[in-house]
Amino acid sequence: MTFPAFWFFGFLNHAEWPRTTGLLRRRKIVSHCVVCGAVRELVHAAIALGAQRPNTAIKLLADLFTKRDWSQQSANEIWNKLDPSEQVSNQPDKAPEEVIANFPMTLPDPTNPEELQNDLIAWQNVLQEAFSAHYHWVFCQGLVWGLSHPEEALDHYERQRQGFLKKLPDMLRAGLKVHTPETLEEFADSIEESVNSFENDIHPLAEIPQELLSLPVIAARLACGDAETQTF
Repeated sequence: MTFPAFWFFGFLNHAEWPRTTGLLRRRKIVSHCVVCGAVRELVHAAIALGAQRPNTAIKLLADLFTKRDWSQQSANEIWNKLDPSEQVSNQPDKAPEEVIANFPMTLPDPTNPEELQNDLIAWQNVLQEAFSAHYHWVFCQGLVWGLSHPEEALDHYERQRQGFLKKLPDMLRAGLKVHTPETLEEFADSIEESVNSFENDIHPLAEIPQELLSLPVIAARLACGDAETQTF
């Protein structure tokens, strides 16, 4: 199992999906909107790690390409294929994680039973190899974008957080069960805890190949991290 699969299915399990429907012919189903939201949050988690925890992000990237022969296949080549910077910059009205996840994020109308019913999809669809390949790919894209644009990721997240904070009093007065949104640093901490759980419960992450460490953007991020830990 990979970390993206570990986190993705953990997210669905926490939301109590899949569920079983039918009397005679029982089958497992899952909400399409929940699946879309899980992929979006998976990318969000990747961006947070790339922006705030570069060492962990690079380890995850290396772990997801353990079958790649880095000595024969250029690290710069795969980085360029993964880099979603252009598509994110071309859609400034959308959140980076939404652009990268590449899923429609609209929710069904709760007053329309037919639309709600249409939101349900067969659990088997989520288990297909093509779908697994998609969320693994966009997770890697999130890591790359976060590593490449840490300040932009932080600014965007903080704008979202401040916007939510302005709405929070009204939401609480309306009786909604909501919590004060965490900072990007706090969010990255929680995702890193998930990575640690994955390493403890599933398997340690692979070592980072030197070819990946030598990429200019990664070398620069790690150098910044080393400088920040120094005391003067």
